[in-house]
Amino acid sequence: MDGETRISGIFSLKATIKVGFGTTKRAALSETYWFVKELEGDRFRVQSLDMDFKPQGEPFEISRKKLFEDYHLEPDLSYRLLSQPLLVGDHYRATAKHANAEREYLKVKGIDEENIRANFGLGLVYLAVDKKDKAVYIFDRLVGMEEAFEPRHKHLFNEFGINLRKKGLFDEALKYYFRARDLSKDDDHLLLNIARVYYEQKRLPEAEAAAREALAINPDLAEARRLLARIWDGPPREAPLPGL
Repeated sequence: MDGETRISGIFSLKATIKVGFGTTKRAALSETYWFVKELEGDRFRVQSLDMDFKPQGEPFEISRKKLFEDYHLEPDLSYRLLSQPLLVGDHYRATAKHANAEREYLKVKGIDEENIRANFGLGLVYLAVDKKDKAVYIFDRLVGMEEAFEPRHKHLFNEFGINLRKKGLFDEALKYYFRARDLSKDDDHLLLNIARVYYEQKRLPEAEAAAREALAINPDLAEARRLLARIWDGPPREAPLPGL
């Protein structure tokens, strides 16, 4: 997983244009706004924004050289339209004001459809209010985004996976964890989470195998030992494991 932060934000493009006709013709400064997101291979996707900062037209790609020669980052706009709604949405989600949180996250997705934090936030909101169909839709988006499994999103990734399991979306949780494991082979906590899902499904041999694999990577992982003890003690309880 690549933890390097990529460029993402609102940029302006300033150009001199000719307005008027004949003797009234004069030069004027034109300023347009664009949402820019860094891609692989030193390329950037550029999306035009209208006067209400909604995406318009088809996005296109430019080089890093072109970006820094012609476009200018607008940090105030990037904060007001992208970062601030994420912070407010996180606050509302933490205080169980789910409708307010959804509104803030959707503001961000209105500009940046693939924003990882906004997608995680929405997924967590939908799980909290039992809108499982919407949560699964968000899950399908996230599981295809490699960026979602980068270390800087680890706390959101963990919270989302736990809530998938607690809501009984076991198949989705397993797909989610195995997707993460494709990108991080030696993560003992991922294996532990896989073991927990198998335990909730009453698939005890698979749960034991995953817990043992986690312990092979980290022999001091106490949670894996406790889970093995539950497996050996008998069939799993119907209620989710407390505190996990």
